[in-house]
Amino acid sequence: MSADRAEAPLIRVEEREDVAYLTLNRPPLNVLTIAMMRGLVDVLDQVCRAPALRAVVLRGQGRAFSAGVDIGEHQGETLRPLLDAFHVLVLRLLHSPVPVVSVVHGVALGGGCELAAASDLVLIAEDARIGVPEIKLAVFPPAAAVLFPRLVGTHRALELILTGEPVSGAEAARIGLATRAVPAVELDAALESVLARLRATSAAALRLARRAIVESLDQNVAAALEHLERVQVEELIPSHDAQEGLRAFLEKRAPVWQHR
Repeated sequence: MSADRAEAPLIRVEEREDVAYLTLNRPPLNVLTIAMMRGLVDVLDQVCRAPALRAVVLRGQGRAFSAGVDIGEHQGETLRPLLDAFHVLVLRLLHSPVPVVSVVHGVALGGGCELAAASDLVLIAEDARIGVPEIKLAVFPPAAAVLFPRLVGTHRALELILTGEPVSGAEAARIGLATRAVPAVELDAALESVLARLRATSAAALRLARRAIVESLDQNVAAALEHLERVQVEELIPSHDAQEGLRAFLEKRAPVWQHR
């Protein structure tokens, strides 16, 4: 291993305007280690402190998004720390204050697939392969067992987890495991299209809308409606941007957001 490779950060961070680009930087397959997962949590905590942040983009360096967790750490004394680190990382993604967009190429397997599943939006190359093959090693993926039924339904989740067979990016988008599938050469353009749409909105409203969806997932319908109506009345409508958006509509003009 070259000195440059040994000193390269496991998570590469680039902040441009109101978007943080986080790149898994352990090519060629970005196999996830405990150190890498802890590093990603630390980076997420750091970038999400910025009040003007509009989105986090998660990508992989090399020929894959991520081929999963390090099997060498998935046993013995490192098993519990690995599971703990991954648990914390998944929760950070699920409870991010801003949308997380995963951009998947090559493969997203095992823990790599679960990272994508925990994201808000998943843009995937049509020829990518995504899935959870853990059952072939006589283990199962805890995060996928929780997230997949919510994303693709119980029957499809059982098929994916019990057979361990990956699906193409095109199929992932068709069944709801990904948001959109495009040819690999169009991934950057698809990402910019999504980011342009997010940037056209109020950052304050975007954060509240995302929070509303996440908080409602663990409540029954009546409780969720009551809670979100209270958020509308007490937090959203009194905000500057909500008032500006409503006035702009009535006055037939473009709104001017202040993101508060």
